[in-house]
Amino acid sequence: MIGKSLRERHTLSALPEERAVAVLRSMLASQAGHLVEVRAQDPRMIACLVVRADEASIRLCRALGFRVKKGGTGVFGMHGTDLVGFLPDLASHQRAWLETPCGPRETKVFLVAGGTALLSVETNEGKVAISAVP
Repeated sequence: MIGKSLRERHTLSALPEERAVAVLRSMLASQAGHLVEVRAQDPRMIACLVVRADEASIRLCRALGFRVKKGGTGVFGMHGTDLVGFLPDLASHQRAWLETPCGPRETKVFLVAGGTALLSVETNEGKVAISAVP
């Protein structure tokens, strides 16, 4: 924490793409069912996956209207248009991606794991492809 501004200490920065994909892939065994349940509700839903919540993650989740315990992992869903309103630092292409409904075999994920990332999980013939939205 030394050398970081207060904003950097209390907010989550973007995760590197490779790290975000690796975290999501490692969580699929335990969380895939929950991610799919969120997506099944509505193609406009974004599955928000929180992994080992730290203080900044807890604050973000609280701002979104959800309670998460320190060290907790879980999934909740939000409409993409609602999520955009809580994430002011998004680039325009990221906002557009969140506001566009999921494709037929796609689940969109907002990952919160010591940082944040936007990811797409697509399944096709039993194969899973995960890609990050830069």
